[in-house]
Amino acid sequence: MVDLTDRVRQLNRGEENRRARYILYWMQVYKRPRYNHALCFAIRAANERRLPLVVYEGLKYNYPWANDRLHTFILQGVNENRREFQRLGIRYVFYLQKNERDPRDTVARLAEEAALLVTDDFPCFIIPEHNRRIAARVRIPVFAVDSNGLVPLSAFAKEEYAARTIRPKIKRLLPRYFVPFREEKVAVEDPHLRVNCPEETVFEDGEIGALVARCAIDHNVAPSPVYRGGRRAGLARLQHFVEKILPRYHEQRTHPEVDGTSRLSSYLHFGYLSAQEIAEAVQAADAPQQAKETYLEELIVRRELAYNFTRFNPRYASLEALPDWAKRTLRAHDGDPRPTIISPAQIEEAQTYDELWNATQRELLWTGEIHNYVRMLWGKKVIEWRPTHDEAFHLLEHLNNKYALDGRDPNSYAGILWCFGKHDRPWGPERPIFGLVRYMSSRSMSRKFAAQAYIEWTESLAQ
Repeated sequence: MVDLTDRVRQLNRGEENRRARYILYWMQVYKRPRYNHALCFAIRAANERRLPLVVYEGLKYNYPWANDRLHTFILQGVNENRREFQRLGIRYVFYLQKNERDPRDTVARLAEEAALLVTDDFPCFIIPEHNRRIAARVRIPVFAVDSNGLVPLSAFAKEEYAARTIRPKIKRLLPRYFVPFREEKVAVEDPHLRVNCPEETVFEDGEIGALVARCAIDHNVAPSPVYRGGRRAGLARLQHFVEKILPRYHEQRTHPEVDGTSRLSSYLHFGYLSAQEIAEAVQAADAPQQAKETYLEELIVRRELAYNFTRFNPRYASLEALPDWAKRTLRAHDGDPRPTIISPAQIEEAQTYDELWNATQRELLWTGEIHNYVRMLWGKKVIEWRPTHDEAFHLLEHLNNKYALDGRDPNSYAGILWCFGKHDRPWGPERPIFGLVRYMSSRSMSRKFAAQAYIEWTESLAQ
């Protein structure tokens, strides 16, 4: 049995409904029926009370940066979840709120007949506020369960300074938490239970576009032609990665002109895959140990450093989250003249004088992702092109969260802020605009891989 002790937080002091008809699990982030600690906790709660389980997944029209790309990626996973939860004997409810006229407060309505409510404990974007509001509104107990990474967020007492400080702690804790995941089964099966909630039944891919078109969201960001949502697509990409890419990962991960990285970040962000099942697949793969260690450093140490950051630093969405040395040096250079000011519209449309940077933005615009190696150059150049560091940060946040399938995530905020000195150290010599923050140039980066091949590939995306 999976130990959930360090993964569960009770968010209120509600009293259990003794006349309840079911246990309610509000699945906000971990959109998967396996490797899901929150689902395990909900199943145990249901079995202890001899009640069926209801899994609710909702999609609103008014979340920040809501658009066709994000909506489509989510909707592509709905039918898979519906079928799998039904197979498991669990009632699955999906509700799509298309506009302000559609019913609201569906979670609170479902909670009226629930004994208790279980939900996902995600440390950033809109989820913490969702959890705070529902815990204050309903009368029943609300539990948030952490299924983000291999090591629970509660294993750390404070924000870690950098990878070098969290790495030895994770290494010490992994034997306790990285253990085989045993799935739970519901004792009372009722996949067709009657519930007081509107539903949307998504059947075929061809219907998804019509559903999205009826939503009051941004229709200017098209669905990704490269990445499909859903657990099945995530598992297919995982298999391709461990069989075809992982054996040379340590050699090719810095070459954006080839398919040399996992491209699993969007499936992790939307919870279609868990970090643990990816780590298990990597460990079991037929690949050099150096390749495995290189990838697991990113999946576990770097990723969990980002989650630790957003859990313990409430200012994660601003430059106030930077270490003191970075804030000092940026303040000292914030008024430095910028050799070239480029408008937000030109930057967003990849219409700058820098062809390598334009390629990174084109990849983001068309596919919904940027290769990890050039993502840092993408951020660093915008710092040079906007009048202040704050303006640069907010533009990067906007572009990332609007277009990236893996945006609105702890990794997103840690990655953007790394461009300004987060989780890094001072670098000399001191420079205009950057001060002691690490500097990057397109010229130096273009010498490290076949930059022209990458540029040409991104140009082909629009054709």
